[in-house]
Amino acid sequence: MTTSQPSLDPRNIPWKRGDVCSLGSSKHGFVLAHAPEYLEVLWMPAGVVETIPAEDFDDVLRVVHANSITADGKSTNLETLRDIEALHHVRDAITERMKGAKSDADRKEVDALMKRFLGPDCAFDRQHADLLFQIAIVPQSVGWYWKLRERLHRFIHPH
Repeated sequence: MTTSQPSLDPRNIPWKRGDVCSLGSSKHGFVLAHAPEYLEVLWMPAGVVETIPAEDFDDVLRVVHANSITADGKSTNLETLRDIEALHHVRDAITERMKGAKSDADRKEVDALMKRFLGPDCAFDRQHADLLFQIAIVPQSVGWYWKLRERLHRFIHPH
């Protein structure tokens, strides 16, 4: 028994956030938003967002639906889009924090905290990964107790 796949034609099934689309063979990306007047697409891998006007909709081809399972079989295209957006948010937060770093030592501390966040080597770092990220990126959101605790841990267990 075969199951029929839903139509990829946006005239039959409207666009949804997370749909995978292409523009010719050169651009592939995710639909971020849609309205009768425009289609907003995040082109990959560059991460460029483009607003496509309604008169150009016919140039955009839906390749896969948002709720379809990705090639790895672990998530949907919408979940993948959310992960990409989260990573872009982290990248942007790190960039802003590094712009605000006052010295080379400050930049090195942020870098070391991010390395510990991304690849925790010890139980403390695994247990408090979110705290390490906050201290690195938005230190003003972390209380003095946690900052002191992290410094004591770093002093006792140098990484």
